[in-house]
Amino acid sequence: METVKLTKDYGNNQSQEKWAGNFLTEEAYEQVVSPTEDTAIFKPGASLYDDVPLAYVVCDAYPDNRVFDCLKTIEETSKMRANCSGPILEEDMKAKGITEYKLRSPNSYQVKTKKGEWGMIAYANEIHSVMAGWKRGRFSGAIEASGWTKDNPEKMEILKDICHYNEIAFEKVDPKRYESQKIFAETSISSEHRFGICTTLSMNRYSDLGLGSKGMSVHVDSGDTEAGMTTMCHFRDGEYEGAYLCFPRYKIAIDAPDNSVIIADSLELHGVTPIKGEGTRYTCVAYCDRRLATIGQLGKTVKKIGKYSDGATLNEFI
Repeated sequence: METVKLTKDYGNNQSQEKWAGNFLTEEAYEQVVSPTEDTAIFKPGASLYDDVPLAYVVCDAYPDNRVFDCLKTIEETSKMRANCSGPILEEDMKAKGITEYKLRSPNSYQVKTKKGEWGMIAYANEIHSVMAGWKRGRFSGAIEASGWTKDNPEKMEILKDICHYNEIAFEKVDPKRYESQKIFAETSISSEHRFGICTTLSMNRYSDLGLGSKGMSVHVDSGDTEAGMTTMCHFRDGEYEGAYLCFPRYKIAIDAPDNSVIIADSLELHGVTPIKGEGTRYTCVAYCDRRLATIGQLGKTVKKIGKYSDGATLNEFI
């Protein structure tokens, strides 16, 4: 396996201040790694026992086009991923015909209801990113399948293969951390709420021609478990440049090949640089959401809230 050992760390706080919530530019990276074989990228320095991985790339990870062909059929978008969809800009809002709104954060906004009151739901810029699998209900507090999962059972059966093949890739390159995540999943998350070691999927499409998002703003996947790493399958359709997975803290970008799996520390700041060209980049993140843990020492009892509850309050749920 090819190895890349990074030597520069530009600091988490400094990187957060500059990049969090913003789209990436070429200033965010100094090195682009373009793997042609399985590759490990290690953070600067080393722990007492071993190097600490930032990311792995596993090549030729899928045996056929079954998953790839399915991902190409998914065109839905989301306005609920504020940390990934960039800042709310006045000129963009005017272009959408939205003139009356209130910022909830630099990356989300609220609009008024028919009663003239500010709504509780905060919206973000629209991006081609769809959640599948299991999640905590935002208002009910219950663990439930996402709306897309309920509406697309046949596609979901195909996408379960992502968890299988990504898990194989994970175990191949880092059996120790794979085993750690496997133990967490099997002892803390009910088998009915996961697919192997993964609970949730996020399908993403990138295009410079209006057929997908042009990039993804810098964020941290706060729901991911610290017991392991996050996996992502990666497919290329046609020719394009950019669309790198970038970690601005270390100024490193990954130009992954077609039919690969990336296993990365998603608790580090990361985003996707702008895509340029006529091709399309398809990815699906498969991860273990620690908020779904309901059994074992690390599990938390499900407490439904609001009108769905038997008296539990929002504070109890949080």
